[in-house]
Amino acid sequence: MDNQITSRQFMLLVALFTIGSSVLFVPAGAAAAAKQDAWISILAGIGLSLLLICLYNAVANLYPGLTLVEMSEKLLGKWLGAIVSLFLIVNTFAVGGVSLIDFAGTFVTRQIMPATPVLAANILFGTIAIWGMRLGLGTVARAAEVLFPLITALFIVMILTVSPNMKLEHLQPAFTAGVKPMIKSCISYLAYSTLPVVFFLMIYPSCVKEPKQTFKTMLLGSMVGGVFLLTITTVCVAVLGAEGTSRQAYPSYTLAKKINIANFITRIEVLMATLWFLSLYFKLMIYFFAGMKGLAQLLKLQDNRALVLPLGLLSLVFSRIFYPSAAYRQLWDEKIWPLYAGTSGLIIPLLLLAIGTVRKKGSMRRKNNS
Repeated sequence: MDNQITSRQFMLLVALFTIGSSVLFVPAGAAAAAKQDAWISILAGIGLSLLLICLYNAVANLYPGLTLVEMSEKLLGKWLGAIVSLFLIVNTFAVGGVSLIDFAGTFVTRQIMPATPVLAANILFGTIAIWGMRLGLGTVARAAEVLFPLITALFIVMILTVSPNMKLEHLQPAFTAGVKPMIKSCISYLAYSTLPVVFFLMIYPSCVKEPKQTFKTMLLGSMVGGVFLLTITTVCVAVLGAEGTSRQAYPSYTLAKKINIANFITRIEVLMATLWFLSLYFKLMIYFFAGMKGLAQLLKLQDNRALVLPLGLLSLVFSRIFYPSAAYRQLWDEKIWPLYAGTSGLIIPLLLLAIGTVRKKGSMRRKNNS
């Protein structure tokens, strides 16, 4: 299994992970909370995301070379560290990976092939994910390197082709949303786009060939992904209006339906869906690789390849059990997921940083006294 990646590939994976499913979710959530100021809240969210990346870098620098799972056991002790590690692993598979498999299946059956059973779409998407896990992170990263220009090109084409439908009055008046709606919109952005980036700490210490470049590439990847989401949110509101954007389950997909080139090239939103499936796939792979490596370390396994097939099959089964209906999924996405993301992406890193800092200061004092 090839798991070695370059710093450039790491940056692209962070960018694609940030975009992921957020390109479908974030515009609606931001518009529902901040209305026409949705783009301002996304801009503020990008700024806060850079602070979070700084936090993750500080945590990683406590014990360079250790993953988040290893660090949890070192700082919190064997049992408490194992509980925290298990919580993170469950987040990657059950909350992250399984959710994305079901989301892909639900999106296909609701928007593209309504006669197809959700489970069949889940199996198709999940099988590709299992195949990617078998090939290794290095292979997936090289695929990201090849496909990122295609994703960018499709994105630019979509923005340019719908730009004639943009109305600046939909973005006016600005700065009128208020503090609470802006905070709510920022939290939504961070929950989907940045807080889950903490799971990169479960894979990168032993996978990136140039670990000294990791902080810079993580920052750059987060910014690139943020620019994608800022652009799509602004265009959605400018074309569909704040109310129209907030009412759509997938506003950016609805936006693609507006493409009309000389009344000849129309209804090509399925081609644009390619962009979302690609970014969604890479986000799913990061969740799976992080969870697989974390579980292997928790169980003290030398080789994690034995976990690929059973974890992949369990994910397919759980994708229909955890999210039984569209209504439940909407409740999960709006109310429950931000709590999971906040715990794993903010509370746990702050706890580890605080304990690690105190321990290092204590050890330095003991050395000075001796």
